[in-house]
Amino acid sequence: MQNSINLTPHLYNYGIDELAYYDQGKGEQTIILIHGFGEDHAIWKNQIEFLSTHYRVIAPNLPGVHCKPLALHHSQAPNIRMYVEVLHELMHHLNIEQYYIVGHSMGGYIGLSFADYYVNHVQGLLLFHSTTYEDNEAKKTSRMKVAEFIQEWGVSKYLETATPNLFGDSFKKTNPGVIQNIIESGLGISQEAMIQFVFAMRNRKAMTHLLQQHTIPVWMIAGDADLAVPIQDSLEQIKLLTSSNSLVLNNVGHMGMFEATDQVNEFIYQCIQSA
Repeated sequence: MQNSINLTPHLYNYGIDELAYYDQGKGEQTIILIHGFGEDHAIWKNQIEFLSTHYRVIAPNLPGVHCKPLALHHSQAPNIRMYVEVLHELMHHLNIEQYYIVGHSMGGYIGLSFADYYVNHVQGLLLFHSTTYEDNEAKKTSRMKVAEFIQEWGVSKYLETATPNLFGDSFKKTNPGVIQNIIESGLGISQEAMIQFVFAMRNRKAMTHLLQQHTIPVWMIAGDADLAVPIQDSLEQIKLLTSSNSLVLNNVGHMGMFEATDQVNEFIYQCIQSA
């Protein structure tokens, strides 16, 4: 998939190292695009190309992605708020006080925590193949297995094994190159960071109350072939939203930014316009 836009990353020092972020477009409103687990900010290129003609778009890498992970004291459990704080500081550094957040998967968990804590900064939140539910016991067990696999086999082997399963069958068959690019982009994520992400996700609490508040709009995009976020869970949460605040993508897995690019771009645009 070719991107005609030429993106140059900027660097932000978060105290331990520098993370890369894209800063594109000059619109009055700003959107932060937060990538998910095993990904970097390059997954958003199709969205940045489209959205930056209307808005200012910031797409950062998370700490540990092509840079050093956050330093934790041995007594400190990884948590989602750690990443919220880094991104909050980044936006402060850029003198951007208010913004919309689009969070993919783990990026959605970060977005939820952001919207829950920094209520005066977040103008709206789009959960993109993500969930407000906390991990159930089965999911917590599966997270442990992921952490153990990464510890034993490394990031590269994990991404080669896991990434293809994020896509719906038809896309997977016809776009092996896109999947390979995502795997290669993820190779610069440190093993320590990947394990930190796993435990931060495992330790998070439910945020379902945000679907029922009226301070900021919340939107959801779900894929009916998503193996990572079960469609039944998504549909249960969508019931709590205004009918126009959700989009269910047919025959799409966990990666709608590639699998249904135009639909996704248009929906994000309509969400911000209607807010």
